[in-house]
Amino acid sequence: MASFNIELNSTPIQGSNRHKLLLRITVDRKHIREALMYSCTKRQFNPNGKGSKYIRDNHPDHTKINGYINQKIGEAKDLIAGLEQEGKAITIQTVKAKLQESKQKDFYKFVETYIQELGKGKNVGTFKKYTAVLNSLKQYHTGETLMFDEINQQFLSNYQAFLIKEDKQQTTIHGYFSKIRTLFNKATARGIIEYGESPFLAFKLKQGKPSKDRLTESEIEKIVNLKLEAGSLIWHVRNAFMFSFYNAGVRISDILMMTWDNIQNGRLVYKMYKTAKPHSLILKEKPLAILELYKDSEESYIFPFLSDRYDYSNAMFLHNQIGSKTALINSYLKDIAEKAGIKKNVTTHTARHSFADIARKKTDNLYNLSKALGHSSVKVTEAYLASFDEEAVDDTLNKMF
Repeated sequence: MASFNIELNSTPIQGSNRHKLLLRITVDRKHIREALMYSCTKRQFNPNGKGSKYIRDNHPDHTKINGYINQKIGEAKDLIAGLEQEGKAITIQTVKAKLQESKQKDFYKFVETYIQELGKGKNVGTFKKYTAVLNSLKQYHTGETLMFDEINQQFLSNYQAFLIKEDKQQTTIHGYFSKIRTLFNKATARGIIEYGESPFLAFKLKQGKPSKDRLTESEIEKIVNLKLEAGSLIWHVRNAFMFSFYNAGVRISDILMMTWDNIQNGRLVYKMYKTAKPHSLILKEKPLAILELYKDSEESYIFPFLSDRYDYSNAMFLHNQIGSKTALINSYLKDIAEKAGIKKNVTTHTARHSFADIARKKTDNLYNLSKALGHSSVKVTEAYLASFDEEAVDDTLNKMF
């Protein structure tokens, strides 16, 4: 007879007080422990799991994680039932073999395992990118599992259409597909699937030109002059957007994570979330005026999208929070654009694109602009700005012919 329980890994995740959640399967007093994709602190964990609530209410995602845990326990029970139907003895060895077999053909499980491997290394950027791909796939394909053989050319075509409908940039779509192809290559190398089983042998995704909607100075002023209720969510979104624009298009991930500790001697000093490189900008009058609006806040975060109530030390949890908050902000930016009479797709990226476009027209110093944007080199900035010129030419031709 097998029993199932949830426990914490005895060793905390490096650099935090959070512990990995483990599913423990016991057969004849022998145990198998399977790492789950979530973690929590000891205070957030309920070892008794009364009412299937292993995660206490003080965890911000307790409902989602408890649902995930119950799903995993259910899958383990189904696995045992499958062995019984096959007429196999229920031993710790047969359970372990069955677990390994089920993992190999489930693409979701394979990706989760690979992400866990990445999490043990120091390449946080790669970890974030593959986590984003997994989250996106789960939004599209909501089933509990996604088997390798379900991912065929039709699946990929439909997924591409889904991403386009979600207003994903072509570069983002290309990046997602590139990583899915890499995952298939890794699965092939590990003997999980055969070489001929990869749908990418015949599927080709063309690299499209990224659309970089940007605002004119007059459109920026329309947003600034909107009458919005102070303290409302849309008011906070406008403030965050303008703070980004005034500070050389600071990325939304950095805006969300910005704390009062990043304000030092009249400068904005922070480490960029995307590249982990330090960045420093002088704070001029307009961004300082926005900061003044929040000076009485008791939170360490400047803008009220993240909160001191939650522990963001887990990289996956932080990445998911940034993603969900960015989606929320983008939805309000659409409302702001409509209220301002702006018929453009305004997103968090628009602040960055708009700053770059306006700044390049006012300065001949490409090196300084590159540094302000936080690019790794002038060549990156040249390529970034070149797309603006291509769009201007395309727009002119479209209007003429």
